[in-house]
Amino acid sequence: MAYLEELFELPGRVALVTGARQGVGRALALALARAGARVALTSRDAASLRELGRELEPLGAEPLLLGLELTDAAAPARAVEAVIERWGRLDVLVNNAGLSIRGPAVDYAVAEWDEVFATNLRGPFLLAQAAARAMGDGGRIVNVSSTYARVAVAERAAYAASKAGLEQLTRALAVEWAARGITVNAIAPGATPTQTRRAVLGTAEAARARAAEIPLGRLGSADDLAGALLLLTGPAGAFITGQTIVVDGGYTLGVA
Repeated sequence: MAYLEELFELPGRVALVTGARQGVGRALALALARAGARVALTSRDAASLRELGRELEPLGAEPLLLGLELTDAAAPARAVEAVIERWGRLDVLVNNAGLSIRGPAVDYAVAEWDEVFATNLRGPFLLAQAAARAMGDGGRIVNVSSTYARVAVAERAAYAASKAGLEQLTRALAVEWAARGITVNAIAPGATPTQTRRAVLGTAEAARARAAEIPLGRLGSADDLAGALLLLTGPAGAFITGQTIVVDGGYTLGVA
């Protein structure tokens, strides 16, 4: 057990998780707290994070609740500044917050395209930029991508393009910041029935149809991502950078 703790625990580390109110972000924040990290949480409405904050307190995470609107270009730097003011350091950034606006590409509005890209690509870049400045020498950045970065699905043009861009940004930043000891990686979840996916996976029939496309035979859960996150943020992942770990039960293998 001591060996596993050395590989995956994060005592004394400070993490910032965006989009932490529910679903994947909530599960990732809990995973970091259980590994010993102090955790700052963001959502558009900081008050919506209170329940999660209360859950993190007994774990010693000393949760910091922050409002963050990623379409505001000045907001990412303010969020990182708040973390530094509270704890004096930042070791881990998890860019989880995202937005998907479905619609036929031929009818897609410029304002919708810009909002998706501001949330899914520009926002994570600005957060990574601010985090890298604060990290100095050494840190971990994990971007949450999607299987749609590599699998084409109708009515997801903006979302898919933004996530593909996020994975390439991950590689570019990994190269640029490697000399400073900052690793940059991504996790690409498969179909996960979170609150934001109810419109797609909300019925038993829809869930069964999607599960039938997955070689492991079931939908994913937000908790399935915890292992990949702790690998990429803990000592075990010290020599991993510029990579995307796909956590999708084999969906992107295309065997269905």
